[in-house]
Amino acid sequence: MTKLYLVLWWMSQTPYAATFENQIAAEAAANIRNALMVTITMPGKARPGVDVTDWYRRDESGKPMPAEWRDLIGQIRVPWTTKGAGT
Repeated sequence: MTKLYLVLWWMSQTPYAATFENQIAAEAAANIRNALMVTITMPGKARPGVDVTDWYRRDESGKPMPAEWRDLIGQIRVPWTTKGAGT
């Protein structure tokens, strides 16, 4: 079973990402940046599992909490469709 760690954070309104194979290094990077850490489990031929942890939000003991969807303010600016070449 292989685990990969994707750490996502924002600085000066710019998103950044880094990938790790080592859990301790990924947790250290997420901790100092108050980042999101996505753990991707690759169990061979089975479907991969995904777990997202929010290192900004902590419980009473200081452990990071699972990430959750929150209500957004304003419009979402995501291109839902792509335009083909020449259009």
